[in-house]
Amino acid sequence: MNWSDWEAALLEAIADPAQAAPDPALGLAPAGLAVYRNNYRVGLIDTLAFVYPVTRLIVGEAFFTGLAREYVKRHGSDSGNLHRYGANFADFVAGFEPCRELPYLPDAARLEWAAHRCYYAADASAASLDSLAAIPQQSWDQLRVAPLPGVALIESAYPLASLWLAHQPGQTPAAGLLARPAEAALVYRADGATQVSPCSPAEGRLLSALFAGATLENAAEQALALDAELDLQAALLGLFQRPLLADICL
Repeated sequence: MNWSDWEAALLEAIADPAQAAPDPALGLAPAGLAVYRNNYRVGLIDTLAFVYPVTRLIVGEAFFTGLAREYVKRHGSDSGNLHRYGANFADFVAGFEPCRELPYLPDAARLEWAAHRCYYAADASAASLDSLAAIPQQSWDQLRVAPLPGVALIESAYPLASLWLAHQPGQTPAAGLLARPAEAALVYRADGATQVSPCSPAEGRLLSALFAGATLENAAEQALALDAELDLQAALLGLFQRPLLADICL
């Protein structure tokens, strides 16, 4: 067995707990494999704790460790970059029976993953209002946009952005927080830091549709169906003020 094959076999044995004993060709005792496996699992659990600090605060350290341990059992790392680990953690939380009493928890995890990926997203130049001014106003209904890398919109039936903000360092969640109206969470990066801003459900629908490739006309129709009083002009101006867009075109 050459070095490349040996390394691949070792990594497979570490990541696959179904292998009761290592391949003899590895020259590794079962006790040695157990040490490697334990370190691997602990590393992935620590990674989840780093990526999902708000989820960890909501459920508590002991519960989160158990939750992360169950996730790690079912989902190994498929990348050498641990910043990419945990992408489907929110879906796992949604199907994990002990979490059913916290129905907002999957959305909180989805927001945390979006914030995490936003921080590590590639740098890119933002579109300016000049790019909008260059397009004839009579054609604006057919405008499409491309969001900057890392920009995301998480829609929710819960006050999601406020929940995230209340669990940031130095903050204390207010009583009755979850009784507040539903809101979407806009995720973007400004001055090198990830930002999370609350949006009304209608503004969230507008932005989510635009980011998914809908024309301005179609996105506006979806948003106004939720709230006919939505200030479209202010919402569109916010695309450039934050900033959120890499490109705008017909």
